[in-house]
Amino acid sequence: MSSIYNKKYISTTYKDNKSEYPEKFCKKLFGSYPTTVKILDLGCGNGHITEEINKLGFDVTGVDINPPSGKRYVTADISKPLSMFKDSTFDIVFSKSVIEHLREPDHMVNEVYRILKRGGIFICMTPSWKHSYKEEFYIDHTHYTPFTRYSLETICELSGFESECDYFWQLPLIWKYSALHILRVLLNIFNLPYKPFSKYDLWSSDINKIIRFSKEPLLICKARKK
Repeated sequence: MSSIYNKKYISTTYKDNKSEYPEKFCKKLFGSYPTTVKILDLGCGNGHITEEINKLGFDVTGVDINPPSGKRYVTADISKPLSMFKDSTFDIVFSKSVIEHLREPDHMVNEVYRILKRGGIFICMTPSWKHSYKEEFYIDHTHYTPFTRYSLETICELSGFESECDYFWQLPLIWKYSALHILRVLLNIFNLPYKPFSKYDLWSSDINKIIRFSKEPLLICKARKK
């Protein structure tokens, strides 16, 4: 059985470091939506994103095989039918760094289509195989299915969605100051070593994150149910 079912998976793979990133991330991603929409955080992991979505005023439910405790969380194996949710329940289904763990990801996408309301949006984020291949993608041994922009759009369209996919750089400074994309490009040109691929602590934690996420964007697909 995959390690993703192990209750230690979240705490071991994603160290429970407190940071401002989840708050900034949620404001960036959901700040333009009215708080009347109902959101499902599919594969919510440690619940940090779910909690920040809730703080923004949304009605949000988090689902995971080993979710945090609390009334807004549901325990479920997302590789199987989400029978606890009725058809056309949610306005937005959000899923970050989940679909790449599935052997048959089309089953999850079909279920997302079913539980979304007409006109609802599936926001799916996953590592970009173009940028995070070989060692980067398989740094997590539970990763199974890599995606490109085209393949992520296609899997959504096969389930009936209208979809558009782009790259998402996990650097809040770039969200605020777009001119700093130049710095990201320069960092890639120098190809600086960084953890976890370098065994040496060459940089502070913050600098290491900037170097790493200047190289490794996520794909973001926004798919609308017709």
